[in-house]
Amino acid sequence: MSRDPIAGASEESVIVPLPEVVRNQIAAGEVIERPASIVKELVENSLDAGSGHLQVDLEEGGAKLVRVIDDGIGMNAADLALCFEPHATSKLRDSGDLDHIASLGFRGEALASIGSVARCTVFSRRKDDLTGLRLINEGGRIGEPLEAGGPRGTSIEIRDLFYNTPARRRFLKKPSTELSRCLEVVQRMALGHLEVGFVATHNGKRSYDIEASMDLAARIRRTFGSELSDALVPVEGDDGTFKLFGYVAPPRFARRDSARQMWFLNGRIVKDKVLIRVLKEAYRGYLDPGRQPVAFLHLSMDPSLVDVNVHPAKAEVRFRQDRRLFAFLLNSLRPAVAQTDMATPGEGLLRKALNRDGYQAHPGQGALQDPGTLSRPSSPREPFVVREVPGRPFEPVQRPKIEDLPDFSGSPTQPAAAERAQGASLTDPEVDELPGPFLQIDKTYLVRRLPDGFEVVDQHALHERITYEGLLRDMADGKVEVQRLLVPEVVEVSRSELALLAEHREALARVGIEVEPFGETAVAVQGMPARLRHPDPMGLVRDVAEILARTGKGPEAADVIEEVLHSAACRSSVMAGDELGEDEIRTLLRRGKELESDQTCPHSRPTRVRFTIADLERAFHRK
Repeated sequence: MSRDPIAGASEESVIVPLPEVVRNQIAAGEVIERPASIVKELVENSLDAGSGHLQVDLEEGGAKLVRVIDDGIGMNAADLALCFEPHATSKLRDSGDLDHIASLGFRGEALASIGSVARCTVFSRRKDDLTGLRLINEGGRIGEPLEAGGPRGTSIEIRDLFYNTPARRRFLKKPSTELSRCLEVVQRMALGHLEVGFVATHNGKRSYDIEASMDLAARIRRTFGSELSDALVPVEGDDGTFKLFGYVAPPRFARRDSARQMWFLNGRIVKDKVLIRVLKEAYRGYLDPGRQPVAFLHLSMDPSLVDVNVHPAKAEVRFRQDRRLFAFLLNSLRPAVAQTDMATPGEGLLRKALNRDGYQAHPGQGALQDPGTLSRPSSPREPFVVREVPGRPFEPVQRPKIEDLPDFSGSPTQPAAAERAQGASLTDPEVDELPGPFLQIDKTYLVRRLPDGFEVVDQHALHERITYEGLLRDMADGKVEVQRLLVPEVVEVSRSELALLAEHREALARVGIEVEPFGETAVAVQGMPARLRHPDPMGLVRDVAEILARTGKGPEAADVIEEVLHSAACRSSVMAGDELGEDEIRTLLRRGKELESDQTCPHSRPTRVRFTIADLERAFHRK
């Protein structure tokens, strides 16, 4: 029997309008993901208000407090009463304004969304007013504007983010991770809005500051250090429609992520496919396709030529003349990239070469003794380094060689076990089943005969796997020995990276990486895992900072530990270009055989390629 629609008309409807506060909380899911989202929205509002100086105060990474204080035009009582209303904005009047948006914000969603999931207090005072006004929004319950005293401008406090939506709050990361993301937002804003001063504090301590008088180069130096800023090459372009200026970095500064690839469109931070593609094209032929170039670029154009109303976060845009823009940008960027210093710094090469050859410029910077080295006769001509193991005094030790690689195997193969039991030679082909001779090609690839053909081994990839397995075993056994440097190596990092490294200092020490803050944009590396053959403190610390920032996890997380050890193994293993003797090659191959698997490096690259007799016969058309 069919239901009579008229008879059911008096029943209660199952479709009802949602309460305003619920609608705002749903909108907050798109706009407000974490404290950094709040920092972005509030700072954009302050910049739209004509501020010349901004202060961002954070507590507990922003989860407890985000306060943004500006010296902008302020709000009157009528404006203040509407600031938490959804879709109430001072930047649009009708649909026609969407075609030429010049402000950073325009939807009127941010404050309403923030107010629905936090405790908010707004104070504002206009330039000519004797007193200001204060308004409180408690999770969507908005009070009345009340007269209050305070400086000219606007101050917005956001406390206890997601206090009324605990499920959202549980997704927040550690305070150090949230702080790092907040500082990244402030840094990008400071690089995107020249002639505006920025200060950021955390738990009452100043974390970042930029004077309004600083130009882009000075801001990059203050944010990322002199090593990067001194290597940058300026970019300029102007065709009457588009204008470009900024800096590009040499390919050697490229990263696995795009954290330092910054585009500012009319002051707005954007990530657009056209801009990403043109920058990759500008570096084509100069950079590994898997790496991301470093650049800081300001692009200006008439607002009518770009649609910014594409995504709630306003990071994605759509250009109306993308083909013309692409050609303009490529013609401006390609010559600048070609002018960068693409040579690897000679100082770094010399330091690595000296370490490989056993010479040390300073006793604290020499090669590290491996904890599992075999006993070998010393030579009075071999250089000494200093090694410290917890619970033992400093003692001079001989520089380890490749044949001194430690035994990483938990269950060694029978030949290796028998060899140790009988005191057999490491290079006895009847024991280790690795008969020579061996051929080293280009000081990178090792060729050895097999019963049914031959194989080519990547010496770096294989040693990287061996080193990684050893580090992993040390971690599992809780026996990570540390080589302390007599002279700490100072590594420049950004402010956000410094905050991460300082927060996780103790956890990093358990992995064998000992660092201490050194000034505002650097850390001093005090010690490294003793197992590393050729330590690279600068590269490893920067890799660790990038891993912590990207994953949002601490060094105690299993996947982070693995990635850190991957990096350590990669940077300290035998490199392409290291010349190996036959005994060293045999020892390297034997240590690989003792692993559970030595077919790939920790990054899943193959360690060897094998060719059978059948492969050769097919290649020479014998079959």
